[in-house]
Amino acid sequence: MRCYKLWSFALVLALGACASPAGTWIKNGTSQLQVDQDSYACLRQAQQPYGYSGGGYGWRGGGESFGVGTNKELYSACMKAHGYSWQPNIPVSK
Repeated sequence: MRCYKLWSFALVLALGACASPAGTWIKNGTSQLQVDQDSYACLRQAQQPYGYSGGGYGWRGGGESFGVGTNKELYSACMKAHGYSWQPNIPVSK
């Protein structure tokens, strides 16, 4: 069971470390205020708690880590459901 917790924690860290490509969500005829409101609503829905308790021995035990992370796939699905599409930034040639 302890190994399962360790692997779960490592997976959360690995997924959090993945950098998404730069870009923006776009929807024709939408004000920046509406984009911000929709983005915030989707961000709140995509928040997921995580936790890890290492157990161990001694005074402090094995360490603990708890927090909240954003599930990027859920965030993306929510924005698409609101009618947005992802527009990656195009690098500018010099």
